Amino acid sequence: MRRTWRRVVIRMSFSSYQDWIVWGMLVLPLIVIAWALTWRVLIEAERNRHERYRRFYSVMEQLSRSDSETAAKMAAAYELRNYREYADIVAKVFVDGRMRQDTTLALKQELAETLKHIERARTH
Repeated sequence: MRRTWRRVVIRMSFSSYQDWIVWGMLVLPLIVIAWALTWRVLIEAERNRHERYRRFYSVMEQLSRSDSETAAKMAAAYELRNYREYADIVAKVFVDGRMRQDTTLALKQELAETLKHIERARTH
């Protein structure tokens, strides 16, 4: 005995308002679920970004402390390799393997660059 499979096709004619209501009852919850999932993903991404920044900041604090051990600083310096998105600021903070000595000037320059960036973002 051979069994044959037939393709099942659902046809909705949308000829009456009941068809539209049924279609809406099927599609609307899916749209709401998709919207909620999108917001959830965006919120999680922002939380992850902030948590990553906090970890980066703690590594930078570890390196800048004068009372910490050399081994801890070496481990923190090694950990900085995982934060490629902060490569620009790491390069600005450390010169020739040491913390910058002209911190006031460096901070002023960084703040000026930040203001330029904000102004460019406003105009575009």
